[in-house]
Amino acid sequence: MSSNISLQSILDANKLNEPNLLDWHRNVRIVLKQEKRSYVLENQIPNVSGEDAKEEIRNEHQRHVDGNE
Repeated sequence: MSSNISLQSILDANKLNEPNLLDWHRNVRIVLKQEKRSYVLENQIPNVSGEDAKEEIRNEHQRHVDGNE
């Protein structure tokens, strides 16, 4: 829990504004990597087409959607 608080403080201390876009983006990537959610920026959401999609793909799709939020 304290890890989440300290990571959140990085983002809180470095709010996004135009001059610091690159620093802000770097900080977001650091936080996402630490939280094991960097896939949200690096990968596309898996395509789930219809009811016949494999459960593994549906689960990966939902994990990505949840991580994106």
